[in-house]
Amino acid sequence: MDYSSLLKDYSPEEIAEYIRLSLEDRNKKGGVVDESESITNQRRIINNFIDNRGNVGSKCREFIDDGKSGTNFDRPGWKELLDEIEAGKIKVVITKNLSRLGRSNFECSYYMDYYFPSMGVRFMTVQEEIDTNDMYNSSNEYAPLNNFMNEKYSRDLSKNVRNSKLVKQKAGEYIGGSNTPYGYKRDPEDKHHLIINEVEARVIRLIFEWYLETKSQKAVKRKLFEGKILNPSHHRNYKRKTKNPYQWDDKTIHDILLNEVYIGCMVQHKYTKKSFRAKKLSKVPRKEWISVPNKHEAIIEKEMFDRVQALMKANYKCNSEREPELLRGLLVCYDCKHHMTVAKTERVGKDGKLYINKYTQCTYYRRNKNLDVCSLHSTNYIQLEKDVLEKLDVICKKFIKLVDFEKLTKQKKKNITTLGTTLENKIIKTKSEIEVLDRKIEKTYMDRLDDVLSVDTYTKISSKLEEQKKELQVVLNELQDSYTQYQQDNTIEKYLETEKIVKQYLKTRKKLDRELIIKIVDRIEIHDDKTIDLHLKLKPLEQIS
Repeated sequence: MDYSSLLKDYSPEEIAEYIRLSLEDRNKKGGVVDESESITNQRRIINNFIDNRGNVGSKCREFIDDGKSGTNFDRPGWKELLDEIEAGKIKVVITKNLSRLGRSNFECSYYMDYYFPSMGVRFMTVQEEIDTNDMYNSSNEYAPLNNFMNEKYSRDLSKNVRNSKLVKQKAGEYIGGSNTPYGYKRDPEDKHHLIINEVEARVIRLIFEWYLETKSQKAVKRKLFEGKILNPSHHRNYKRKTKNPYQWDDKTIHDILLNEVYIGCMVQHKYTKKSFRAKKLSKVPRKEWISVPNKHEAIIEKEMFDRVQALMKANYKCNSEREPELLRGLLVCYDCKHHMTVAKTERVGKDGKLYINKYTQCTYYRRNKNLDVCSLHSTNYIQLEKDVLEKLDVICKKFIKLVDFEKLTKQKKKNITTLGTTLENKIIKTKSEIEVLDRKIEKTYMDRLDDVLSVDTYTKISSKLEEQKKELQVVLNELQDSYTQYQQDNTIEKYLETEKIVKQYLKTRKKLDRELIIKIVDRIEIHDDKTIDLHLKLKPLEQIS
């Protein structure tokens, strides 16, 4: 076959050079494009190919996708090329190799085996020497295998990138890019470490303080507006901004109050891609989030954060700025275990006075009245509150009377260096050793990708490191089990902490603080016959009750 005349019968305008450069083809060091796959190099190779086959490469049409993945065909340059093919203007499409067409086995096969032939388009590659117009070309037979290998490359690359990210996340390294959590910025000396942005941190502290003061997210939102405090989108000058720069989004305030990042905890892996082809991120269940404590300086103290979390949980679906009832958020239906609300009715009596009645309602029943599930579980809330407080009084006074706190205090002072402290130190040390091994495993893998290590050397080193990590993980699991058991057995601290809360409760009995009730009560289950089961957070009290 005379290769020098293969393309002479086409005009240059009928020949399309398709050039694609993906982000993966870039050399990460300094962001310099890998020259072997660069736009310039692909253009030069295709032009030489056309010149040697009877046409002029420099006069042919170019369609370019720079920085576009090959795992899907949602690319502007490719769509423009398809439009020209549909208009009958393109008769030949040439790429440097099959991987430039794409890395999806199914779609590449569709275009080569069906679309191009049906549109009368000749598809050619330079490196594999594929030519869909030549039915005797043996290279065409290997195209499906090449497409499969190209897709496998993308799968493997995606898996390796994901694993690399997981290693960093488990080590507590920040990998979120420049869009850092509000209140923090990236450390200029270490892009994987966060440091406090003091201007934003002052706002974070105000949000937590105001919530503890008002017990209401809406009240916090109003204070931010009245104080003319810029919301994050305006403060950081994002492209998408709210109409009013001082109008904070409810979800933003809610997420800030729940975010453990403000106590120095690095929480990541909240979203992931379900497939290497997927564009959209999917939410990861909360139990699968990766949380690593003490990775950066905290903005909020742990004690304040825990108080806010308890209030947030108890203020379940309570959006009003008015002070919620003392037990709101703690009431649970005994039968269906759903939360119960407190409803209010008002009426003017014959004597002209306003009478207010409050009563409980099962939310699950109210939402599903027509389904005949559960029942209203209605009871007089005012009487309920009185009964609960009387029960707490009895339990707390009994606790103070039965426990010898003087003896417990002496025992605590005697055991200043506890087993718990020793176990904590060993756990921290073992975790640190595992993190070091993770970084070594990642470095070894990257050295293999860069051909610094041979396959045999990589296998030996990685196997040894994985074995060491496995042994350390066993040690860590044993230490954590011992620490958990120690915490369950170590009642001195629990009793002394309970004593502090109980005395505070009895002292403020006439004017109770809802936050104090939340520290003591876990939930109040209401039966259909109006009886109640009181469940307490403080285990020493629970045992006495």
